[in-house]
Amino acid sequence: MYVSVSERFIKCIDFLLETRRLRNQAELVKMLDLSKGYVSQILTGKREPSRGVVESLCELFPGLNKDWILTGAGDMSASAPEASADHGHLVPLLPVFAQAGSLTGWSEGVEEAKCEKVISPVRDVDMAVHVYGESMYPDIPNGSVVYVRRVSGRIIDFGHAYILDTVDGPVLKYIAPGSDGGHVRCVSANPDPKFAPYEVPKEDILGMYRVVMCMRMM
Repeated sequence: MYVSVSERFIKCIDFLLETRRLRNQAELVKMLDLSKGYVSQILTGKREPSRGVVESLCELFPGLNKDWILTGAGDMSASAPEASADHGHLVPLLPVFAQAGSLTGWSEGVEEAKCEKVISPVRDVDMAVHVYGESMYPDIPNGSVVYVRRVSGRIIDFGHAYILDTVDGPVLKYIAPGSDGGHVRCVSANPDPKFAPYEVPKEDILGMYRVVMCMRMM
């Protein structure tokens, strides 16, 4: 059965939404720097995405296979792992995701050899982390496991979820611009006032880990 470029492109967007790598259509419009109407036509199958649009999407999300979108060759994922411990991409599962306390060098302080290894559904991640707490509910519920990739921190993709390794311990939040260039704003998904946004000085951030995928525990 013939499958068009539009259909494969839409499948990729559905995958990104399901795995929380993309929050909504409005975010896609902003990231691709296209008009809302143009993107809407693509996602409703009324217009085929250009090669440039496909390439832009794959640059934003390196795990997607450009050739598959354009030609149907291969798999959706550019590095799809096999579903077995022998062939899958194994990453360390950090034993604790603390929400407070003095945990300087959180990730570096954990001995990888002593960590349980889990198979990651995607390859562009460094570790998996248990999530405890309700501040990111309903987007990332209590008991979930998030797969994260370390980033330099020089370029922050605002609006996405990150684990920040801070001098006061690791926190999982959506990151927004702070009141000045020396701060970032941490925003919870849970609208409860007790999870109100707050700012963290960049100098207090020891490491930044972008959430690539969330697995909800049933």
